[in-house]
Amino acid sequence: MMKAMRTSKRYIIIMGKNNWFKDGLKFSCQGCGKCCKGPGGYVWVTDKEISQFAEKLNIAETLFLKKYIRNVKGRLSLIDNVAGDCIFINENGGCKYYEVRPSQCSTFPWWPEIIESKEVWESNPYNCPGIGIGKSYTEQEILKDLGDQ
Repeated sequence: MMKAMRTSKRYIIIMGKNNWFKDGLKFSCQGCGKCCKGPGGYVWVTDKEISQFAEKLNIAETLFLKKYIRNVKGRLSLIDNVAGDCIFINENGGCKYYEVRPSQCSTFPWWPEIIESKEVWESNPYNCPGIGIGKSYTEQEILKDLGDQ
């Protein structure tokens, strides 16, 4: 069975045959935080992730929503800090609440817009130093993370 994922204004096939990354891809997070920085992005969160954040911060979910969430066309996203980075990025570029980070964060770089083609992957659109090095992930591992988004 094939599953189409929508990314920007195009559809790509991610579940099925003949993925360009069928032999796997290498990635090793370097902890630089480049995927968390820069204006114009959104960190989408689910109700479950909001609950986990609120519990971690020991505050009510309603207060978490008021302090850290914005509504973007009916979807919930973490707010940005004054530099336009994720509100939860620390001074070293890491996540202050890594253990409860949203699935969008934990599945990087296996985002449809990054792995849609070999050319995009090799162009490294987020300038991530971990793309192409380190552990080799199988096609099945990559597809699982895609399905978790």
